[in-house]
Amino acid sequence: MVLLDANVLVYYLDETSDNHALTIDLLQGLVDNDEQLVTSHHIIEEVIFILSKIDSDVDLTKIVEKISKLPSLILAEPSPSIDFAMRYVHLSKKLKSGVNDALILQLILDAGITKMFTFDKKLQKDALALNIEQVA
Repeated sequence: MVLLDANVLVYYLDETSDNHALTIDLLQGLVDNDEQLVTSHHIIEEVIFILSKIDSDVDLTKIVEKISKLPSLILAEPSPSIDFAMRYVHLSKKLKSGVNDALILQLILDAGITKMFTFDKKLQKDALALNIEQVA
C-alpha cells in the first residue's frame, strides 16, 4: 500500500505544474506494479483547499471526480477515537514535526501502510525515521 500525499495529488491534477509529468510517470509505475493506492479525506480536503486558493473558479467536483479515477484508490481513515489525536500529538513531539505531518504519519502507521509518495522533503525524512519506504 502506498499513501499519496496532498502534493502528489495536486501535481497529478495541475497540468501546469513542473512536477506533473514526473508525478504521472511515478503513479503509472505504481499502478503497473499493482500497488494499492491510498489517501484520506483529510488529504483530499487539503488538495481541494490548495487548488481553490490557486484558482477560486476551479470546479471542486471535477477535482474529486479526477481523484476518484485513480486506479484502485482507497481511503484510509483514522480510528474514531480521540486516542488517535493523542498518538499523532505525541508523534509530532517525538519527531519535532508539524501536527499535519504527524497526523498523516500516524494514519500510515495505524493502517499498516508500507510506502509513501510525497515531494515534501521534511515529511520524507520523518517517514524514513519510522521505516516508511518512499516512492522515488
